[in-house]
Amino acid sequence: MAELDIDRGGDKKAEDWVETAEVSRRFYPEPERVFAVSPQDPNVRIVIAIPMERTIMQEAFFGFASIFQQGWQMARLPYTRNDIAREKFGQFVRDEKMPDGITPKYTHILMLDSDHAHPEDIVQRLARWVFLYPSTVKVVGGLNFRRGEPYDPCAFVDPGDGSFHRLAHWGRGILEVDALGTGSMLIAREVFEMIPEPWFNYEYPNGDFTPGTDMTFSRKCREHGIALWVDGTTTSPHLGVNEIGQEQYREHVAKMQGRTVAVTPEDATLIEWARAEIERKGLERARKFTAAEQPESLGAQVVAQIGAAKA
Repeated sequence: MAELDIDRGGDKKAEDWVETAEVSRRFYPEPERVFAVSPQDPNVRIVIAIPMERTIMQEAFFGFASIFQQGWQMARLPYTRNDIAREKFGQFVRDEKMPDGITPKYTHILMLDSDHAHPEDIVQRLARWVFLYPSTVKVVGGLNFRRGEPYDPCAFVDPGDGSFHRLAHWGRGILEVDALGTGSMLIAREVFEMIPEPWFNYEYPNGDFTPGTDMTFSRKCREHGIALWVDGTTTSPHLGVNEIGQEQYREHVAKMQGRTVAVTPEDATLIEWARAEIERKGLERARKFTAAEQPESLGAQVVAQIGAAKA
């Protein structure tokens, strides 16, 4: 399995995205048969936990609706900070008992972040690995990707130099990793019994919110001999809110090389900026901006051709 060098601060350069090493890790291929895991299963009893730190977007809401319509149980928790919520969810799955007051009510907890669009069969997809490898797979998560550029995977390996490197390759199955994002993570109850509290870091003495909950939990799992697995076949797309203003519009115009866009006469400054931006990016010459004949319905608007020819 090849991997990529992790960003160590500053802007990424093209050479940072070359494969730097190959690292061997355990891998189990995707099973051929489908595992019909259900909320009524007596052996694998899963409760779903959603940290409610953010407003749930429409795409995420419909994903959760499809999941809970199947009958899965939810761990209820008031609105609170993400890292504190994870800690309370861990306490919940560890301590919740059946009516006899002795038997644990749940065997696993599935943490699903509210800023992802989770597939409706994500419980079944992650739980199948527990059925196949119950003594080996205690923590397994989906292969999710960072919300912002360069959108790299939230799964990491340590090739032996003490630093984390993002995955470059993964197969159709589960791969053992050294650190894993918590966007969608199925955790066995005994993990919270084996590792003393706190499991997720929620005190940041330096004020920079590092290390995050995922890296802290991953480190503690490694220290207690608990393997982390990423399912390369299961992804919950990351959701985000883009701020659109004048800067973003100008960037868009600069990118519209060779395409027709509508601008107003007041955008003379914008046209000059776009031309300068094109030249700055190394294009040797830019086409002249030409105004087409315009119908009266366009009013003060003109149609300008903004483009450049590469050598």
